[in-house]
Amino acid sequence: MDWDWDWDCNVNLHSIISYNNTVLSLPREQWRVLESLTRLRCPPSWAPPSWPEGCIRDGWTSGLEMILGQTMCGIVAVMSFDGQPVAEESLRRMRDVMVHRGPDDAGLHLDGSLGLGHRRLSIIDLSPDGHQPMPNEDHTLWLIFNGEIYNYLELRAELVQRGHRFRSMTDSEVIIHLYEEMGERCVDRLNGMFAFVIWDAGNRSLFGARDRLGIKPFYYYCDNRRFICASEIKAILEDQTIQPRPDVTALADYFFAGTVLGTKTPFVGITQLAPGHSMRVRDGGVSVKKYWDVEFNYDTRRNHEQTVAELSVLLDDAVRVHCRSDAPLGCHLSGGLDSSTVVGLAGRYRDELKTFSIRFRNARYDESHYARLVAQATGANHFEQEVGPEHFAGLLASLIWHLDTPMLPGTGGFSYYAVSRLASEHVKVSLTGHGGDEIFAGYPAQFEATFGHSQMFGNVPSAPDRASVAARVRDVFRRHGVKGLMQRAAARVRPRRPTLEDVWVRMHCGLHPGNDRLFHPGLVRQLGGYSPREEYLEPLKSATTRETLDRCLYHDMRCYLPGLLHQEDRMSMAVSLESRVPLLDHRIIEFLATVPPLHKVPDMIPKGLLREAAAPWLPPAVRARKDKIPFPAPIEAWFTGDLAPFVRDITLAPACLERGFFNPDVLRGDELGPWELWSVIAIEMWSRVFLDRDPEVMAHVHAARHDVTAPRA
Repeated sequence: MDWDWDWDCNVNLHSIISYNNTVLSLPREQWRVLESLTRLRCPPSWAPPSWPEGCIRDGWTSGLEMILGQTMCGIVAVMSFDGQPVAEESLRRMRDVMVHRGPDDAGLHLDGSLGLGHRRLSIIDLSPDGHQPMPNEDHTLWLIFNGEIYNYLELRAELVQRGHRFRSMTDSEVIIHLYEEMGERCVDRLNGMFAFVIWDAGNRSLFGARDRLGIKPFYYYCDNRRFICASEIKAILEDQTIQPRPDVTALADYFFAGTVLGTKTPFVGITQLAPGHSMRVRDGGVSVKKYWDVEFNYDTRRNHEQTVAELSVLLDDAVRVHCRSDAPLGCHLSGGLDSSTVVGLAGRYRDELKTFSIRFRNARYDESHYARLVAQATGANHFEQEVGPEHFAGLLASLIWHLDTPMLPGTGGFSYYAVSRLASEHVKVSLTGHGGDEIFAGYPAQFEATFGHSQMFGNVPSAPDRASVAARVRDVFRRHGVKGLMQRAAARVRPRRPTLEDVWVRMHCGLHPGNDRLFHPGLVRQLGGYSPREEYLEPLKSATTRETLDRCLYHDMRCYLPGLLHQEDRMSMAVSLESRVPLLDHRIIEFLATVPPLHKVPDMIPKGLLREAAAPWLPPAVRARKDKIPFPAPIEAWFTGDLAPFVRDITLAPACLERGFFNPDVLRGDELGPWELWSVIAIEMWSRVFLDRDPEVMAHVHAARHDVTAPRA
């Protein structure tokens, strides 16, 4: 069919777009075409006769979306409370230590006691229109922004209709005008992953916000002299007056829960802005407030078929808008249900889609057969790479430098890095399936807690196949000693029925810090009786539902998911790759909060609702999978094989034995299992990188860092 292009036609308009001060009126159906630029394959004859200069007729791959996605970057802001001007050289160091986050451009804005810095990774266009820090028309507002606003076209159209004038086509500028229109409530309208700061010169205050799920990072430090925030902790530590000191309660959190709890970081005085929160910095103080959370409100009138249909539409639209990019775009593909769903949908909107997988020699961790099956069904150009222990040992120090934190709870950061590095050789943007287990119920523990077993997972052994009682007793004794063994035995014979909280802690957590014999006695004294248990359980207790499954899902989303997203962000940014997570579109999460638990897992099938909704886009063999293969590296085999000398060199080194974190007698005793050894190694290497600044270790860091060439401003 041919469109009747008439720019002056008087029809029901969906939007008005301003481009270089030219207003284009678009009929509703024509707007739908433009909105779907990335999936159209239009013949040249369809192009309007007077399309603005810069549009590529064949395929329409430019035009309205030519700047979309250009703001993946690093941000830093400094505000002095004592009126002292911000030192430009210090601000520049903070900004440029994050060059990997934005190798394409750099900017500064100084306004006396306020300084903003920005590093830019260009996904679409290198024109100066997207340069940051970005002001509004009268320079009373200045923005630094890291992320993507996927509904920026729709928001821009609304703002133009309300009289706002744009000088660029960036999603960044939409945030500025939306703030002018709505103030702090602007975050309610944003669909995306973001961390941004706005300097409001009119009232001499900073406004900052982080996306709903914590996909993009936001850290800050505040004392009585100044406030500093940044995308990465290392940028804050470039302020030479801030000494990196370990937060011992955070170290206890790692061993108890596998992650830091709440808004803590491993560093004293440096805090995270929680997901779904915003902040205002003014008059020497910081106020933080929550703007979004999951509210469970089940819709029992909708039948299961309607639920599946609605979810299918949401999944399709989430992937569609996440595919908005003129840069080469691909997908991480493990072969599991989540990434396969994303790939199946992305193939609908991108020709010549590229997919990326890594594989290990250990068969238990190898899903490459399924990944190739999905790529073939989608028609994707598939790339694979095998990684081994030699890569792990050589990269570890550099990866921890990029993370700013110990790589815990598992070694997933290494896997994320390996597949991101492979993807970065072919594309600038990659979609992943992260978040599916947390929101669709894909973990065995969620089923153990809700239904009392996890036999619905094909590779989880049934009770007769599990380790014998004697073997389990020996394992507890080896890990926790006589005291730990007696505590576990006492818990087994308690007369009261265990609560959900008891079950959840038993399945996920280690010992109370005071009872963990791996901890150094001096560290236990420093902790002063600190227990992570209550803070760990807080999301389980605060969920706005009494349904066990959804309480478990909410806890995983709030407690564990931010740590996984942290690793994904850092490992992709380490190679200047933009990583997107369409399954975590907040519209999907809000919809799932209306779905009763048994509709999420019909017939107790893990991720059953997702399987049905995604069925049209999945090969039958993938849709039928019930096994659960972990993404982290196979360290059980590595630490007792090729990497055994590497492990001993770290855990038995004088620096580790004398660190004061771990009991040296336990380290020398050769009684630790692979995952306990990994926790020790991760924390010890973090200490050498950030606390000691060990010259030998830092030489490895700098040698292994991705080589990028960045302009300086």
